[in-house]
Amino acid sequence: MSSYPSTDDCYRIMREERLSTAVIRHVCVVNLVAMEIAKRCGADLGLVNAASLLHDIGRSSTHGVSHVAESVRIAREHDLPEKLVNCIGRHIASGFTSEEARALGLPDGDYMPVTLEDKVVNFADNLVSDRSIKTVAQAAERMRSKGFELTATRMLAIGGEIAKLCGEDIDAMLERAKLRETAAARCDKLA
Repeated sequence: MSSYPSTDDCYRIMREERLSTAVIRHVCVVNLVAMEIAKRCGADLGLVNAASLLHDIGRSSTHGVSHVAESVRIAREHDLPEKLVNCIGRHIASGFTSEEARALGLPDGDYMPVTLEDKVVNFADNLVSDRSIKTVAQAAERMRSKGFELTATRMLAIGGEIAKLCGEDIDAMLERAKLRETAAARCDKLA
C-alpha cells in the first residue's frame, strides 16, 4: 500500500483547492506521460502518480513562476509526505539552482530534480504544453524560442538520462503508447 495519495485523493485535493478545469486537464495529460515513462524505467509509481497530478496545485492561486512555491505550501498544508512535497517543488522548468530561484523571487529551496521520480515528473511536464504532448525536440525548441537555452539543455540531459534507464527513446515510447492521439480526449472526460 502506497503512502502517497491515490488518484481519487489527488483529484479531491484539486477540487478542494478549486483548481481550474484547464489546469486539471493539463496535469492529467502530464500524469499519463509521467506514468508511461515511470512504468518503463522503474520509478516509484505511487510517487510519480501523486506528484504528476499535484505538481501544479499552486496554480489555484497564481500562474507565475511562484506557483511552484505555492504548490509546495499547499502540499504541506495537506500533510503530504516529504518525498512528494520535494517532487512537487522540483517540477519547474528543468530545475533551478538556489541562485536562479533567488533571482526569480522564489523562497529558498531545492528546485533541482534529484531523484528519478523528480526527473520523470519534471520531464513529463516539460513535454506537455497545455494538453498537447510535444516531441522532445519540440519541447526543447519551445524553451529556446523563449530564450531559455540553459533550461532546454538541462531538459535534454534529463531526457537522455531517463531514456537510457528506460532503454528506449522517449518519443518512440510515447508514440507506441499512442498518448499524443488519445491523452487530451481521455483527460477531457476526467476534468
